[in-house]
Amino acid sequence: MSTYQDYNNIFEREIVQQSKGTIFSFSPLNDQHTYQPYSHAISPDAVENLGELMRHNLLFYSFGEDEVVTYYKKDAFSSLEKAAKYAYQARLPHRDPKKDGLPGEVLLDLLVQIYNPDAYKLAVRTLFRQDDKNEIKGYDLTYFTKDSSGISLWLGQAKLGGKAYCKSGIDKDLIEKYVVSYLSKQLFFVCDKRKSITDDAKAILEVIEALNIRLITEDADELARAQQLIDLLNHLGIRIKIPCLLVYEENGVYQDAAKLYERVMAEAEGMKAYFNSHAYAFDGFSPEIIFYVFPIESIDRLRDEEKGFYAGLC
Repeated sequence: MSTYQDYNNIFEREIVQQSKGTIFSFSPLNDQHTYQPYSHAISPDAVENLGELMRHNLLFYSFGEDEVVTYYKKDAFSSLEKAAKYAYQARLPHRDPKKDGLPGEVLLDLLVQIYNPDAYKLAVRTLFRQDDKNEIKGYDLTYFTKDSSGISLWLGQAKLGGKAYCKSGIDKDLIEKYVVSYLSKQLFFVCDKRKSITDDAKAILEVIEALNIRLITEDADELARAQQLIDLLNHLGIRIKIPCLLVYEENGVYQDAAKLYERVMAEAEGMKAYFNSHAYAFDGFSPEIIFYVFPIESIDRLRDEEKGFYAGLC
């Protein structure tokens, strides 16, 4: 059995099975973009259960697939709670839980892995530091998928907070972070930082790395390097997907279990109207934008240090 098959089995057992009854995915809405609505369950401790699931995903978020399998086979942790605490203490910067963007990033990672089981990490953000010694800046998620529809590069963003903040933040990211110069800078940075355990991803990363080396030695300017990277992705048939997670407080959604579906779908329709009214221009590539719409009953409860996501971490 391959390492990635081992990883998939571990993730299925520890996260996917736990997610059933905790997270619900509804039929997506399609228009100019795709809008994928989610909700948590309705119960007195539903938000806390979601926080626990997200916390347990810290092991899978903070470590590469091969590392997870190694730790698991060594039986290094007595529980996922212990694994989460180790991941948080060993790999993640500690910020104010009320302002930290980590929960949104972990939830985006969780949703992509659950609903796209063929997703492979291109880089583990927590492993690498840029010139200022901070985590890789840029995209909150970098994944590679290959399925019957072809090869895709996933470059995601996550926002957690008030609804207005989430909408304006994602809107700004789509304008500023998906221009060719920004995109190429991020990909050239990570392409030689992590060798994927899959032959397909490894081959693609090596081609990108070789292009980067050649262009640097030829003293190509930044714009020329960026354009040649986009040309290479197009030549290889690699599509770019942009999953944008909006996690915001909307407790009215959860006041009536019988109306949960229609209220979640109403939130997705509202996001569709908002983002369809904005035009996004991309130079040389046409990405698929997927808005993950996830209203939460209480952001404070989700962030709580005693019962929510941060419980037992600090």
